[in-house]
Amino acid sequence: MPDNEMMGDEQLPHDDHRNPRRRERQSQTPEVGLLVMPESRHELDKLVLHEEARGDIATALRSLAMAEQMEEVWKLSTIRPMAGRCILNFYGPPGTGKTRAALGLALQLGKPLYQVDYSAIVSKYLGDTAKHIVLAFRQAREADAVLFFDEADSLLSKRVSTGESCSTSINQNRNTLMQELDRFGGVVVMTTNLFGNYDEAMLRRIARHIEFRLPDTAMREQILRLHLPNPDRVPQTLRGIAMAAHGLSGGDLLNVCLNAIEAASVDPDPQNWRVTEEMLMAQVRKVQSTKRVHSGRDDSKLNLSLN
Repeated sequence: MPDNEMMGDEQLPHDDHRNPRRRERQSQTPEVGLLVMPESRHELDKLVLHEEARGDIATALRSLAMAEQMEEVWKLSTIRPMAGRCILNFYGPPGTGKTRAALGLALQLGKPLYQVDYSAIVSKYLGDTAKHIVLAFRQAREADAVLFFDEADSLLSKRVSTGESCSTSINQNRNTLMQELDRFGGVVVMTTNLFGNYDEAMLRRIARHIEFRLPDTAMREQILRLHLPNPDRVPQTLRGIAMAAHGLSGGDLLNVCLNAIEAASVDPDPQNWRVTEEMLMAQVRKVQSTKRVHSGRDDSKLNLSLN
């Protein structure tokens, strides 16, 4: 009898026998996401959005609330697979409120948000990324949570290649994601800054695409007010700051306010702490300068190179 048959049930597969770390990895269920409980501060009414985006979210919520009545009247099950399923795509520049809106949506539905961790989903081992995608849907289903894929385009782009054959990995992961979307009966929210990375098969599965645009002047002023909650220690009018902050997102404006508050808090006596218009304007210019450098449009460096 060959030696390997004498080992019986104690025999390990050849790879596992040589690689105990792989054996340990296979025996553990990885954490591929984080379960987040939305708070009252995440209410959609507290989020500054363009009216079109707010209306689209409200329509999606209304459809979910009326799913049974809509099925009874319109017989939707004859043309779509699952009543109560809703797949949304929030797209737009960074810092425009996409994640906050996902939290607000979950809060409105009375559900937790299961936020997929992209770094935990992607694996260097062949086939494990697809398995982790399946696991994310299963864990969201068990928690009765809104499933949230931040930067969902990452799972559909060439950035997925991590030691696997690039084309094989992309196709396998994309197909797995679409199959799980077809089987999932709950709410899925995807966000992306790179809308063009979705292929047409993915686009067909998404019920509603909601654009999150950069705020206009009135919205920027409102956001500044929200992030400077003590009116006695800030300028009476923020209109000039809002106008100067053209091109900044809500996330950018949060940083402007936080940095201005820090600058205003250097005096040993807190009674003297005041955020001035000059402090806010200085922070706006810093953020705008940083964004220009990041986008390769730093005019000061350009002028220096020409002199």
